Amino acid sequence: ITKTESLEIKVVDELEGLIEAFVNTMGVIDHDNDLLEPTAFDKSISGLPNTSIPVLWGHDQTQIIGKVVSARSVDFGDSHKLYARMQINMDKQSGRDAFSDIKGKFIEQWSVGFNMNPDGWEMDGGKKAPIRRIKDLDWVELSAVIRGASPATATIGAKSIVAVEITV
Repeated sequence: ITKTESLEIKVVDELEGLIEAFVNTMGVIDHDNDLLEPTAFDKSISGLPNTSIPVLWGHDQTQIIGKVVSARSVDFGDSHKLYARMQINMDKQSGRDAFSDIKGKFIEQWSVGFNMNPDGWEMDGGKKAPIRRIKDLDWVELSAVIRGASPATATIGAKSIVAVEITV
């Protein structure tokens, strides 16, 4: 299962391949009729940085381009956004290529890959179709993608060389 969101991305340190992005929106119904609760990622986030969440290119498990260094849920009032700080592997050509495509806004969306915990979801009746409400998941990967399932998937800004911190 994948959910996608890219509301903002900033290159923090080009030499180190550090990128910050909002990679998912919780509390809104996506194009797959899923609604992720604001706390859905909490258990996975609590394991960082001791556990590894790889960053992939287009959900291709043979194209590991980096790793998630840190993440947190940020409250925006009407929704929550999943903020992630990633380190792209600049020692590999595929990492440098991916970093260039992300920095240049050729790829602007993100998608989270996860497993659903057996008791971590329920079905709700929706106006048009049933909605799967996901309360708890096992976050297994983050991917740079061309198009994803979540609404509002557009990169807002990118900065290179100069260190930038996102105020949330």
